[in-house]
Amino acid sequence: MTNFLKKNLNEVIAFLVALFISMGIFIILDGFYAEDTSEILKDLCDAFSVTGLMYIFLGLLIFIGNDGFFSILSYGVKIIFSSFKKDPKVDKFYDHKQKRIENPSPFKHLLIVGTIYTAIGMIFLGMFYL
Repeated sequence: MTNFLKKNLNEVIAFLVALFISMGIFIILDGFYAEDTSEILKDLCDAFSVTGLMYIFLGLLIFIGNDGFFSILSYGVKIIFSSFKKDPKVDKFYDHKQKRIENPSPFKHLLIVGTIYTAIGMIFLGMFYL
C-alpha cells in the first residue's frame, strides 16, 4: 500500500483536494439541508462536475503552457520583477523558453482526477433524471 501512495502521490493529493473543493461547493449549495432527494442529487452533480471540469481545464492550461505558448508572458513578468532587484540578472528569451520546455510541469494527474470527478458528476446527473 505504501508503494502505491509513493507512486501515485500527485493523484492522491489532487483527489483529496478535489474532494475538499466538492464538499465546499456542496455546502455552499446547501446540499446538507435539502429536503428532497432530487435536490441533493442535483447539488452533488453540480459539486462534482464543477470540480472535475475545473481540474480538466487547469490540466489543459498547463499542457498548453508546457509547449511554450505562455513563455513570452512569463518572461515579461520575470523581467518586471527582476527590475526591482538590486542586481537584476535576466536570461535571454530563447534560454528562458528552452528551460521551460526542458522542465515541463506535470499535468496528467489533474486530467485523471478531473475526468473521474466529471464522471461521478454525470452519474449523479443520471440518477437525478431517473
